[in-house]
Amino acid sequence: MSGLVAGVDVGNATTEVVIVRYGVPVAWDRVVTRGPKGSPSSLAGAAALLRRLERGLGEAVAEVVMAPMRPVRTTTVEVPVVAAGTGRLRIVAAGSPTPGGEGVAVGRPLRLTAGDLPHGEDVIALVPRDLGYAEAARLVRAALDAGIPLLGVLAEGDEGRLIANRIGRPLPVADQVDVTAVAAADLVAVEVRPPGRPLRHLSDALFVAARLGERDDAPAICAELYDVSCAVVARFANRQADSVGPNAPEATIERAVADLSRVAATAGARAGTSRSRSLLVAEMSASAPAAPPVRLDVGSPGPAVSPGPARPDEDTARTPADRFPGGGTVPVRRAPSEAAAARAGALSTPGADRNSLVVDLGGGTVDVVGPPGEVVAAGAGDLLTAAVAAVLGIPRGAADWVKRGPCVRLETPHVSLGEDGSRVFLDSPAPPGSVGWLAVPGPAGPLPFSSAMSPAEWRALRLAVKREVLGATVRRALDALDSLGGRGGGSVVVVGGPAGDDEVLGVLARELPPGTVVGRGNVAGVLGHRYAVAYGLATGACPRE
Repeated sequence: MSGLVAGVDVGNATTEVVIVRYGVPVAWDRVVTRGPKGSPSSLAGAAALLRRLERGLGEAVAEVVMAPMRPVRTTTVEVPVVAAGTGRLRIVAAGSPTPGGEGVAVGRPLRLTAGDLPHGEDVIALVPRDLGYAEAARLVRAALDAGIPLLGVLAEGDEGRLIANRIGRPLPVADQVDVTAVAAADLVAVEVRPPGRPLRHLSDALFVAARLGERDDAPAICAELYDVSCAVVARFANRQADSVGPNAPEATIERAVADLSRVAATAGARAGTSRSRSLLVAEMSASAPAAPPVRLDVGSPGPAVSPGPARPDEDTARTPADRFPGGGTVPVRRAPSEAAAARAGALSTPGADRNSLVVDLGGGTVDVVGPPGEVVAAGAGDLLTAAVAAVLGIPRGAADWVKRGPCVRLETPHVSLGEDGSRVFLDSPAPPGSVGWLAVPGPAGPLPFSSAMSPAEWRALRLAVKREVLGATVRRALDALDSLGGRGGGSVVVVGGPAGDDEVLGVLARELPPGTVVGRGNVAGVLGHRYAVAYGLATGACPRE
């Protein structure tokens, strides 16, 4: 016997392997999980990682220890926020990232064409996407030269600045507007302010009531526009259908929950089960007015595949597993609980004690484990990525980098502005076209992601989203743990991949009683925060001297 034991943790996002000799870690590494957790490809990836570590040591392990594998499928749906009734007034655009010009204008909406526009009334020109910014600017200049009171421009594309720069006069130009919908209005108002400056007129209920009428409905419109710098409000001939009632938001969420349940049931049918472990409802509109959908996440057990021969619908907790995949002969021992292994590994952190509460942040779930028991809750790193992507309107691949920490704004090709107001000279010139954009360190250098807010604004919004997702999940888990007999009286040790986020400890501290000692795990004093489960698995079965 070599005395080497490998703890293998196949997670929803990454796979970690730790090899110990008599409880002391001698080799460890991690890779991205191949395919769903517990699938044959994920086990093959874990086996390849183990073989590589064995080659580095020059000897094979005597035993592999694994936990039951129940993959979590993170599914999100968008639930429209039920807004207050606004009568004939409607917000048709708000917060466009690329408006042009400056000012406020109210007039009749008319499509911009080569034909004559009326001389006797104020006009807001509508520019369809296929017209092009150069032709649109030419037609606007021609109308102004003819004395037509054209006061503002609404463009369907994202060419607001290009149009405004070619007009030669300071008209407000809003873009990314549904001009077909606006064309049906009898009156429209547009306001554009400098970047980062809030609206002055369309957030003023007296101004809206005086220029657009509908005094009783103006406050509801203005309440939605306090924090944006560009907006378009239209008045229609007919009142919109009254969608507000005492149970309207609840009914909307109930429909979304039913949709998620059908998704989970479909996944469960493929896996031979229809159980749904937990559901998270995260209200993003409170954190990000520009991103009003409610985000929902459901954790559904997918195919539970054992390390040894087993049917896809069987769980490693019930199925014998005697050999690790990949052609080897190493025996596999099952651990009863992944959460218990996480606790055992986390408590090896210097300064932790046996009464400490362990919070294991994963890709699909958050495991909160204390002396009285364990709670596994859906809504972790994957949902945070989805929420950031939704708030910013960027792909999830980019959101995975953007969510991690502070950003800078690229002020010039050589200077960046930090979230704390500091200016730093760049080691190399910023990428072409990225000046004026917020950026974070990405896999290939600076990763630009938004030009619509300041660094300080994104910091506040990012922390709010993390509290709404990670904080809410931990809060639910702590409440459930209380029902099992309390949380314990020691410190709180945070482990798992998202624990490496420098802002996570502050987010979680808000969910705990004041004065609670909260720290990041350092498994076995050398492994850091990621290897708690793998180390706990290995040491729970390792031979003793």
